[in-house]
Amino acid sequence: MRIMKILFKNRRILFLSFNKNNYSTAPKYLATLRIGEKEYRTDEYTNITPKILSYLNRNLHLKKDNPLSLVRQRIVNYFYSSFTHGGNPIFSVYDNVSPVVSTKQNFDDLLIPEDHPSRAKSDCYYINSTTLLRAHMTAHQSELLRAGLDNFLMIGDVYRRDEIDSTHFPVFHQIDAVRSQRKEQLFENHPDLDIFEPSFDRTNPHAYTNSISNPIKQSCHTLEATKLMEAQLKNHLIGMVRVLFGEDIKYRWVDAYFPFTHPSWELEIYYEKNWMETLGCGIVRNEILANAGPNNTIAYAFGIGLERLAMALYKIPDIRLVWSTDSGFLAQFQNK
Repeated sequence: MRIMKILFKNRRILFLSFNKNNYSTAPKYLATLRIGEKEYRTDEYTNITPKILSYLNRNLHLKKDNPLSLVRQRIVNYFYSSFTHGGNPIFSVYDNVSPVVSTKQNFDDLLIPEDHPSRAKSDCYYINSTTLLRAHMTAHQSELLRAGLDNFLMIGDVYRRDEIDSTHFPVFHQIDAVRSQRKEQLFENHPDLDIFEPSFDRTNPHAYTNSISNPIKQSCHTLEATKLMEAQLKNHLIGMVRVLFGEDIKYRWVDAYFPFTHPSWELEIYYEKNWMETLGCGIVRNEILANAGPNNTIAYAFGIGLERLAMALYKIPDIRLVWSTDSGFLAQFQNK
């Protein structure tokens, strides 16, 4: 019987091997796969490889002097300083959450259709048919909303199958965020305005069919609430890219589609004679908020890829370099 060996210390993978080399997918004869302190059953969906497992627990976004960590800290500092209450930051940060998630977390909770191509085995690293390595940090959004959190940043490594080249790698890092507001917060100076249309019953939100056929807003939301949240979202994100790239940076908004937000946009900046996508964002679908708890808020969300920003800011020519442990490479980022 062939055996896979994995050695761990302090929850880190130190050694992983099969008795046969060069598997492109996990062998089908293995009944279980151990990741960290937990064993997972394997099945016909299992396609996670030893090489991908070796990247778990590297936490580049938390490593001193790593360019990803530097960008992360600058973004966190911006939100800490821009959003305070009583002198304290209102955004909480979750930057060390396990990348192992359920398909419900990664897809169902975010209204991603069952036939959506992002669910394909060719796109994701599946541990089994119901468990995978997260494909985006948004996978943790619903659980944090259910915990009663209103404003939070989710930061970590994400995994998508991809051909490796100078700008693509199957492991990369994201900052995703949610900011929620109740009526009295959003319309502090206009108590006569409301988040929801009169036809929407917030005590029974699941009885309402929330349409996204209108490109301007979700049918449950008032135009005033949507436009005010849109203005806040765009203002906050423009402020962030100005902190990173300078006050004079040129930018533009591009209409986009994401299953979990509507309306949705991408923010592009004009950098080194090219338009560069920096993030995606939008107004969170109300169904997600209703499924997570009391439906009395409207929220915006955004997602940022750290590698793309770090490569631009620090002139890194190849995405693979961010994984380097070479002291010479890392030394150039000291005191940045």
